[in-house]
This record gives sequence, structure tokens and C-alpha cells, in this order.
Amino acid sequence: MKKVILIIMIISLFCCSQKKEVVKKQKVITLWETYNNEEHQVFEKIVKKFEQLNPDITIRVQRVPWSGHTTKLLVSMISHTAPDIARVDLGWMPRLVKSKSVYDLTEFGGLELAKKLLPAAAENCIFEERFFVKNSTSTNKHIFGIPDQITGVALFYNKDLLKKYGVTKLPSTWEEFIEIGKKFSKDLDKDGKIDIYWFGMWGGLWWSFPFFNTFGVKFIDDEGKKCLLSTSEEAKQALQLMKKLYDEKIEAGAWITGAVNPDIGFLNKIYATIFSGPWNVKRFKEAKINFGITLIPRGPKGTSTNVGGTVMVVLKETKYPYECYKFLEFLVSDEIQKMWCEELGQIPVSLTAAEKIEYDKIENGQEIKVFTEQMKYAIGRPKVIDYAMMEEIMSTEIYSYLIGNKTVEQALKDASQKIEEKVLKIE
Repeated sequence: MKKVILIIMIISLFCCSQKKEVVKKQKVITLWETYNNEEHQVFEKIVKKFEQLNPDITIRVQRVPWSGHTTKLLVSMISHTAPDIARVDLGWMPRLVKSKSVYDLTEFGGLELAKKLLPAAAENCIFEERFFVKNSTSTNKHIFGIPDQITGVALFYNKDLLKKYGVTKLPSTWEEFIEIGKKFSKDLDKDGKIDIYWFGMWGGLWWSFPFFNTFGVKFIDDEGKKCLLSTSEEAKQALQLMKKLYDEKIEAGAWITGAVNPDIGFLNKIYATIFSGPWNVKRFKEAKINFGITLIPRGPKGTSTNVGGTVMVVLKETKYPYECYKFLEFLVSDEIQKMWCEELGQIPVSLTAAEKIEYDKIENGQEIKVFTEQMKYAIGRPKVIDYAMMEEIMSTEIYSYLIGNKTVEQALKDASQKIEEKVLKIE
């Protein structure tokens, strides 16, 4: 009897030690995300799939409101309570990299993974050593995050208005865009005011990138120390195109404070074309607008667009950097990106996943197909520490030029000087 009790005790101790060993090996990763309700539901499914494939890893998902999420993350880093993974706006990447707050994913194969992704999405995460290593001149590249979501704009057009006023061919170049616009904008009631415009343009730098990018404008030099706009003939031509559209009544002045903005003008059928993104497809369809989407007209450097979106980063203090990377690699795999696109109607960040999606079989598939094609020609924002300040400076100077308060030369000169003083000197 004593032998039996002893055996039972030994078995019990062995089982307990085994359980403790299992618990000890379990890796728990905390992830902060800012998705909307619909996106969050799909993301939860993705996390469960990953955990099933990796039973030794648990992903604890915590939702953080988009408003104020950067402040919350900053506070968490200072107080050493940061998550293992966080979703951040891509414009915040330079600051995180410069401050050495996020993990360098190069050692895990991040640069190889990036080759499979949309260049405009991956490029936001890749930095040369001279950017984040003081006094370095090395151009060796490192990657500090994996894009989870990308967006940009294309040209929306009202099919009914184009048909009504005799536009039978969509413009593929800025020259064609101007030619149609000159004939299109109309004063229907003959009161001296235009009632229907060919184009409604948003204000601000981000919305101006499609113009700048199609002309091949380079904002900052390779060392990140000098703004090139004051001597850029390409920047001058891009701004002159924007002003020409406004001055010749092709564009409605929708960017002026108090004007009918592009979205409202498109909904009310007073702007025939606007720049917009995937976020408006459902809205315009629900409003019964008969619209189509096409690529932004080509400039000297072809078609292009702006880039928005988010990046998943691994915070520096994590205990499990490889496991975190493993999840991010899973997130941009073909299977998951196909699922993301088909269930949410969003642009896949994976190039190979984009080729496998049957756009005809998903809701808003044809529209997403156009955006996916447009994003192949997208160019990311300049990599500066304080993009918000650069946006403010450029938006002010663009506005001053468009309303005639400054010459194009003066606007670009002033923008360059302010960007160098207030943005590029930040360490």
C-alpha cells in the first residue's frame, strides 16, 4: 500500500511539473490595434488562426482608440508598459526609428519579406543606417515594421454626368484632363457662375502628392538634410498645373475654406471627378451615385498617387521579438491578405496575394482591383521626423500660391526654408 501511495505521489509530482513546464514555455504577446469594428472582427479570426498553428504563442489583442493612440504609446514606452506589437500610422515611423523605440526586423528576414509586398507599403518601413545611426554615412538598409494596411487615392468619375455632357473617353494624361475640363465646366442658368465643374480638388500636401508624384518631385535630399523644392522645376510644374485647373474654372476651388468639399460636391453631382479612396466606395454606392474609378492621369513620370496606411511594429522591450515577427509574417501571407481583401474590401499589401484574388466574386471587387493597380505606382511620403509639421508648412504655401498671394517661386522658396528650419533640423 505504501508503495502504491508513493507511486501516485511521484506521478502527481511529475504531472504537476509537466504542467508548470507547459505554462512556462507559453509565450504571451500583447498587441495594440486601432481597427474599426468590422476590421477588428476579421483581425480576431486571423489571430485565432495563428494561435492554432502556433500553440506555444498567445496573442492578447487590445483595442486602442485611433484618437490619441500615439500619445498612449509614447506614455507606455516611457513607463515601460509598452505592448510587444503596436499598429501605428506610417507617418510616425521615422520618429520611432530615430528614437530606437522599435525592433530591427532585418535579422529575421524582413527585407526578403518586403520584396513580396507592395513597394509603396514596404518602403515606409525601410531606412538606411545613416538615418538612425549618428554620424553614419552607410546606406545599408534595415526594416523596422511590416505594413498591415495601405491606402491611396484614384480618380472617381460620375458616369451619368460624363455621358450627359458628351465625354466618351476617360483622360489618361493631364493634357487630356485639361482639354476635357475646359469644355465641361458649365454655367447652366447663365448667371455668370459655374454650376457643374469637371473637378473638385482637396487642399493640403497629402492630397497634392498625386500631382507632385506624377511630375517626379523629390522633396528631400538623400542625406535628409536639405529640402529641394526651391530649385525643383518639377515641383514648380506640378503647382502650376494645380493653379491652371483652378484659374481656368476646370476645378471648383473645392479646397478653399468654406467651399463645397469634393465628397459633398460629388454626392450632389456638381463635381464630375474627384480624388478619393476605398473608404468612399460604399458611401457613394449607398447614395446611388453611378460612378466609376480609374487611374490618376499620367504626368511626365507616369501615373502615381499618395500613400496612407498603417504599420505593425515590434517594440524594443519585447521578450519575444522573433515570435512577434512570426505573427507579422503570417499577417501579410497570401492566405491572410486574400481573406483581408475579400472580407473587408481593402487593398492587399501582398503582391502575390493580389494576383490570386477573384475580384469579380467579391463585393466592390472591381473598385478594389483599380486601387490595387493604382497603388503599384504609389510613392511614399518623405521620411521626416515631424511629417505633421511638413504637412502644415506645405499646405499653407500651396494655398498661398493657388489664391494668388505668392508666386510659385516664392511659395516653394518659403516652403523649403521653413521645412529645413522646422522639420529637417529635428534630431
